[in-house]
Amino acid sequence: MVNKTTDKQRRGGKFQSDLYHKPVVLVGTSTDNNELSKLASSFASTISDGFTIDISEAAQKGKRDAILLDLSTVDDRQASSVTDTIQQYYSQDYLVIYINVQNQNDDVEQILIDNSDYELCIKAEDVKTVHDVVTDGDVIDGDVIDAVIVTDTDGDGDADASDDIDDEVHATPWDNMEWQFQRLLARAFLPLAIPGSSEPSVNTAQLTMGDNAFFLSLSFPKIIDAEPYIEAMCQDVDAMEFRADLLDCRDDRFELLHSLQKIREMCRSHATRAPMLPLYGEVMDDSLPVVYTVRTANQAGTYPDDEEGIAKMFDILELGLRGGVEVLDIESAWDVVKTDGILSQVEDRYATQILGSHHVVGKKVSDDEAIQINRRCALDGRAHGAKVVLSIEDEKDDQQALRAGEVSKRMASEAGDPIIPHIGLILGDVGKYSRVLNIPFTPVTHESLPFVAAPGQMSASELMAIRLIMDVVPPLKYGILGHNIAYSVSPAMQGAAFAASRLPHSYSLIDMEDVDEFVNSDLWNDEVFGGCSVTIPHKQAIIPHLDQLTDAAQAIGAVNTVIVKKPVGEESKRTLIGDNTDWRGIFNPLDRQLGSSSASEKVGIALILGGGGTARAAAYAATQLGLEKVYYNRTPSKAQDLAATFGGTVALNTDEEGSDSLGSILDAMNGEARVVISTLPAAAEFELPSWFVDSARDEERKPIIFDVNYKPFWTKLLHQADGYEFPIVRGSEMLWEQGVGQFELWTGRTAPYKVMKSVVLQNCLPEEDE
Repeated sequence: MVNKTTDKQRRGGKFQSDLYHKPVVLVGTSTDNNELSKLASSFASTISDGFTIDISEAAQKGKRDAILLDLSTVDDRQASSVTDTIQQYYSQDYLVIYINVQNQNDDVEQILIDNSDYELCIKAEDVKTVHDVVTDGDVIDGDVIDAVIVTDTDGDGDADASDDIDDEVHATPWDNMEWQFQRLLARAFLPLAIPGSSEPSVNTAQLTMGDNAFFLSLSFPKIIDAEPYIEAMCQDVDAMEFRADLLDCRDDRFELLHSLQKIREMCRSHATRAPMLPLYGEVMDDSLPVVYTVRTANQAGTYPDDEEGIAKMFDILELGLRGGVEVLDIESAWDVVKTDGILSQVEDRYATQILGSHHVVGKKVSDDEAIQINRRCALDGRAHGAKVVLSIEDEKDDQQALRAGEVSKRMASEAGDPIIPHIGLILGDVGKYSRVLNIPFTPVTHESLPFVAAPGQMSASELMAIRLIMDVVPPLKYGILGHNIAYSVSPAMQGAAFAASRLPHSYSLIDMEDVDEFVNSDLWNDEVFGGCSVTIPHKQAIIPHLDQLTDAAQAIGAVNTVIVKKPVGEESKRTLIGDNTDWRGIFNPLDRQLGSSSASEKVGIALILGGGGTARAAAYAATQLGLEKVYYNRTPSKAQDLAATFGGTVALNTDEEGSDSLGSILDAMNGEARVVISTLPAAAEFELPSWFVDSARDEERKPIIFDVNYKPFWTKLLHQADGYEFPIVRGSEMLWEQGVGQFELWTGRTAPYKVMKSVVLQNCLPEEDE
């Protein structure tokens, strides 16, 4: 049995953004290209030499700072203490990333591997600059810069110095390397995935391995062989499966990790369905997840399964963690001690989700055995998902895997264990129907590929077409309920999200003056009604017509999302659940920016302007962020209502001095305003008082100014904040963030973040900014 861990251990990710406040350490040996220094420059506010700075001084820096342990700079006097210095940073829980420049670290490589958490592999071809592209002349010189396109305009067959240079910015090899590095940082700073958790999170298997999500099994001997098919494949899937056991380079750790980086790079510009990754207050939305698999010969793979082979397999699995993979497939049949070791690493520091797996090849098992295999794949509650592939002889048994998974989930619920996604499949052509019925995270092939990775595999488009025909995935109707809402961006945003995810659903405007009219309509009572968004003036009026409210909706006292739940096999019975994602639209951008800042001993304060429904969502979000709340509204009674519900203090005016003034309240709290959230209409033309912005300008951490209006793009408040160089968040970001939350609640899968963001910006940006 794999040892169980406590919830506290599972949540203890030491590099999680809101918990980690030390600098990032880069260790390795640079060439003349200064790889470590240039990577540090891509993110760091300050860069220090870790061999000369005292570690106590390094501890005073934050995660926007870099410490370099570049062995190429070490002189003879420092050589004897190099290992001690590297071990000291690692042992004191600094985030250490090994920059493995090819052929530069042979003598000390094992020391660098043992004393680092993540690893980035760099070849000579990865540091090419623009002047490397221009082959016949030094027309551009200097450092690594943004790329240009050199076009063969003189017809000599070469792109060279005599040709035209297009100044359009494109990704150079080094741009891609910086992107790879920043992706590693973003993965390191994520919260750990919690097995069985259904809480909204940037890292939850219920969405990554969610309904009607697909991962594509790559089975080429060289990753580069997949390049001609990447663009088409990325349109239909949510992740790529990196089959390490099928690669020619599987026993060369450098080449294997570089191949992992290569598949990410190839997918980057086509990653339509990628989730978002927060990093230093910004968002990366072009990193398609990878399922990292080392399938053994006993489990329908090719990697040797003798004692030596299994030991090497676990080493290769650990390499996947060091490469920051999103999902790690761990076969449940092997060494318990080694399995416990790698799971313990995940629970300590890696945001990777674990997929426990088992393949039964060439023999049929009983239903009881199939259930027990599913239970083992849960790895004693430590896996985030389970994948079981069975063999059968007759098509009449093609639902065995599905049944076993459902029974296993029921047993987990009864035992108080995490309830995780169960992927249940049958091998071969005889098991094709099992792939239709398997709704969570199905492995697929693609029409463009010259061969399939496994017999019986189908493409995502085939599966979705059959699921639609067989009513396994019926087309559902969604919409936005409100009045005078012709301006709404939601139909375009949600419609684009459904299309990008290949879901057969529709989303429309539901413009009705009275809620009773809607609940008596054909749409509300239709079997294919999937849920709706709710906007003004119906967010409170809809509540009596719902069966349940989430904690957020109940606390805020308003519903902006209706979710329809139907128990399997009970078509006539449905439950209508009211939720509120408005607060998520406020919380998510602020959480990203606050999590990127350094720690402070001062009390963090949220100043909330306004007193309506959105102010209630703002107060709830501020509470979840751990901020003290100060309210100001021109009608003090509304601000008092907010304070009574959510706690906090009411300012009667925005003066610097005087009883119950904003300035006196802030002084008494001995805090700093970390965020200002304005829910006032843009027409109010509110600006912060001069004393407030003047004093905030001098603070080390300037307040984040959040204006919930998404039109106009520039309000008077945002113009003021921009003039003082305060960080700002616009209502357009709130709009797509709350929409992403709605999509995921309705569909049970990851939203196509980039698609939804793009639609909102197209509708909100002034023409000159588009």
